[in-house]
Amino acid sequence: MRPAWSFSHLTALGVWGLPLPLWAQRHYAPVHVASDRGHGPRRPGVIGHRWGGPSRRSEVLNVTGLRVVDPVTAWMQSAPWLTEEEIVSVADALAGRWSPYADARELPVSALVTAVEHSEPARGTWALRRALPLVRPDVESPKETELRLLLGRAGLPEPEVNVRTYDENDLYLGKPDLRWLLFNTCAEYEGDEHRTDKHRHRSDIARRERFADAGWRMVRVTEDDLHGVASKRLIARFCRLLGV
Repeated sequence: MRPAWSFSHLTALGVWGLPLPLWAQRHYAPVHVASDRGHGPRRPGVIGHRWGGPSRRSEVLNVTGLRVVDPVTAWMQSAPWLTEEEIVSVADALAGRWSPYADARELPVSALVTAVEHSEPARGTWALRRALPLVRPDVESPKETELRLLLGRAGLPEPEVNVRTYDENDLYLGKPDLRWLLFNTCAEYEGDEHRTDKHRHRSDIARRERFADAGWRMVRVTEDDLHGVASKRLIARFCRLLGV
């Protein structure tokens, strides 16, 4: 890496610990490098970019010894390579606490809106603007985002995200991924770690029983429920529970 170069676009998202599409996580995905002096490097496996970017002030920061564009710039640069759902997932991560780096977490959604509004028109700008109304703070995983957007596209009521929940006697029940308080209904996305981690598995069972005792219906969702015919069954289940 020359002094004028910095990791950018999808590569910068990965360095910041922000969510990437599966194809970009693979070892043969290209590396993105931007240069503030002419074009970036041109060699196999590397996509070089001329540093231009948004008109908002962009920064190059040091992350574990690597020169990397700031996380909001990386998100905006990456938009042409991402689906709307993936753009929202990264923005949810920036507004949440996923990244191990303070510069890439707990950013106000208003700061993301301002960044897009002050950017120059470019590939991906329209996609960013269309995705911004779907961004929510306090989301804790990409699959939570995927589930929330799936249900939202089906016209279901907007859920609250990761809200501490208590019963009528102020006994703490848990913090479900999504909840609909008026319907005493909540949803939990469970990846394989919920099954393979003994302590997490037992904790999940105890939490579900607490919610059930308090009169809540907890819908447990897995990867299979997010696609194809299973997703239609999931949506139909929520339609019944929420009276839609």
